[in-house]
Amino acid sequence: MNDLEKIIKVLLLFAVMVLPAGVARGQEKAEDFKEFVVRFVSDCEFQRSRVLFSVEALLHEEDTVRVVVVDEKDWGECVSFSDYIVKVGPSVTDGATVMIVQGKDNGVLVEYRFGLVDSKWFLKRIEDYSM
Repeated sequence: MNDLEKIIKVLLLFAVMVLPAGVARGQEKAEDFKEFVVRFVSDCEFQRSRVLFSVEALLHEEDTVRVVVVDEKDWGECVSFSDYIVKVGPSVTDGATVMIVQGKDNGVLVEYRFGLVDSKWFLKRIEDYSM
């Protein structure tokens, strides 16, 4: 089993346990988060289509927070998650659905924050706590 398959299995496990999909009255059924995450981490074209550009990236640096706006041209081909530990769940601070990406012994710690727009999941903000 390669690293991407392991990541996808972990994401599915967390998505099934903590992110059950529901249907609000009078609204279309929300896209299933576990299916969305699998495509987001494995399909570069889909990933790019599900980022709300220009997306805000907050870079936490010692005692300051620097805000960077990432435009579509700055995104690059694809963000690869294969060399990282990935966890999924709700944010404690604001209830946003987050994907936490942590490096293996390299100080990388990034939260990708998602939200629903017209019943589909989109990346809305990035918070980088890397050291």
